Amino acid sequence: MEAGEIQEGEPMGLFGNPKSSVEKKAAEFDFGERKELAGPLPVVENLVETVQWLENARQKVSSGNASCCLVVCAPNSIDGVAMELTVGEIANRFAHSLRSYDAIFRHGRDKLLVALPHVKPSDAPAVLQRLKAIIARLPFKLPNQSVDISVTVSLGGVMMDSSPVQELINRADKAMEAGRISGNYTCMWTSDLH
Repeated sequence: MEAGEIQEGEPMGLFGNPKSSVEKKAAEFDFGERKELAGPLPVVENLVETVQWLENARQKVSSGNASCCLVVCAPNSIDGVAMELTVGEIANRFAHSLRSYDAIFRHGRDKLLVALPHVKPSDAPAVLQRLKAIIARLPFKLPNQSVDISVTVSLGGVMMDSSPVQELINRADKAMEAGRISGNYTCMWTSDLH
């Protein structure tokens, strides 16, 4: 049998790859070390790349070798301002402010997912506050707007564990909504959020 050939009956992964190939990629996955970047972090818009990165990160965290905080970020609506433009500017600010091993993903038209490796559970609430400050510290200059606007965001975080990726995203979403309702605009998921 040649390297890379699929054996008949081999279980398949989420995207049609042999499960052994998916598991091998996850075992090789590394968050990396902090380094200087030549430019901003990329903002991933491809759903397949997003799911693969998150699944690999989840498996790394599940093995006990790392921690990672997953954050859902959504701007609070502003009358007359297109949500896509606001989300794009937030992504740009994060891309220029976050660490080289952090990851930013578009999550639909009105949200971002931000993965923050090496964040400890005890530090996560303070990290959410710093993310909020990145958005709030300067007004937004958006195309076709005659005035600069202030933007507030709601942020929900969850510490990655062995739960399925979609469940982790759902938990972060619930935390974000709880933060929005409370008026604090940040919240870490706990098991009492249903």
